[in-house]
Amino acid sequence: MNTHMVHGALISTDASFRESVKQVLGGAEHGVELSVEITVACTEINEAQVEELRRVALDLVLLDFERDPTTGIKFAHFLADLDPHRQLIATGPPLSPDLLLEAMRAGISEYLPKPVTPEALRSGIHRVMRKLGWVPSGGLQPAGRLYALFSPKGGCGCTTAATNLAIVLHRLTGKKTLLVDLDLELGDTMLLLGVEPRFSLIDVVRNFHRMDAGLLGSFVDRHESGVHLLSAPDHVDRAEVPAEDQIRTILHFVKQHYAYVVVDTSNSLTPSALAAFAEADRILVVTNLNLPSLRNLQRRLPLLERTAGKAVRDRIRIVVNRYAGDDVISLGDVHRTLGMKVSWTLSNDYAAVSRSINAGKPVVLNGKSRYTRDLQALGTDLAGLPRGSRAGEGAHLSWRGLTLLWRRLRRHREEAEAW
Repeated sequence: MNTHMVHGALISTDASFRESVKQVLGGAEHGVELSVEITVACTEINEAQVEELRRVALDLVLLDFERDPTTGIKFAHFLADLDPHRQLIATGPPLSPDLLLEAMRAGISEYLPKPVTPEALRSGIHRVMRKLGWVPSGGLQPAGRLYALFSPKGGCGCTTAATNLAIVLHRLTGKKTLLVDLDLELGDTMLLLGVEPRFSLIDVVRNFHRMDAGLLGSFVDRHESGVHLLSAPDHVDRAEVPAEDQIRTILHFVKQHYAYVVVDTSNSLTPSALAAFAEADRILVVTNLNLPSLRNLQRRLPLLERTAGKAVRDRIRIVVNRYAGDDVISLGDVHRTLGMKVSWTLSNDYAAVSRSINAGKPVVLNGKSRYTRDLQALGTDLAGLPRGSRAGEGAHLSWRGLTLLWRRLRRHREEAEAW
């Protein structure tokens, strides 16, 4: 038995379908309590029934489209707006690919064409419960840890860090690790791993209405290191760009199946990036010790707080890449300018990293690199293995700090030219 009850609602005029649902939910292995039952079509639901759907804390809603899928999809939109965290299962006539995509965008996790067998219904409920973080016989399944890597400026080495960090986490812990490429336009994690993806994130979006662990496994590629990759597409049509809530639902789902999920985002605050930040346990902001990188980062942090909420700052950690130790800009300058301490540094081992990128062989597979040593330290901290943790701390941004830093750099340059 599960230790917590999942509360469900059923909306259908079909007596045989309602009976099938009750028989399936009556099985002790599911742990679903039917809290609301509405026996009229969604077009005939009255205000009192709407209020009940709003008032009751529902985890799962089973909705019968009857003979009008278009109206059913609109009602699904309404249910999702009431509570975006509810999982929706719908049934009805077979849908065209366009209507199926529209249903998925409305928040439908599972669509079961009629006639629905008890086995199909049981499997659909099972898949949705896993998305809620449940398993039929063992209660709440602990979610994995998700780390989102972001750089406000291209060329800072964010993708290289994300790709190699995934391998480090897997090698340190031996646990299942997934690398997700959310740079939907320019993602190239597959190049750094030297793999040719068979599928991409877009395929997961298209098929999420029937997703389970087995289907997810067929969409990921397996690297020789043991890391799994969910790749960005070669190209994506504008009409197929996933919405933020779709990406967030997918990330929530994969966290139930992997101990570690490492997400490489684009260098702008796209809906996909915001979804990753919302699901992330830590947001690793990768930057370099140069004025353009720090200025971009200083401008993006307030925007990130406005879009993702001020609480997001508590989960942000600064990672300085290409650190030489004798840079004109110091780690203390970063702290004074951004109001956040640097949590980790990655050495400027340009030759080793460049060779690995061009060869499609991640640099951490070569244990002699200084970059590898530093990334292993980062992975050790994230995995909670024995080593001192160096968490960042929040403060207010300082434009004055950036101005003073710029003046100091200009004075340094003038002195060098005079010399």
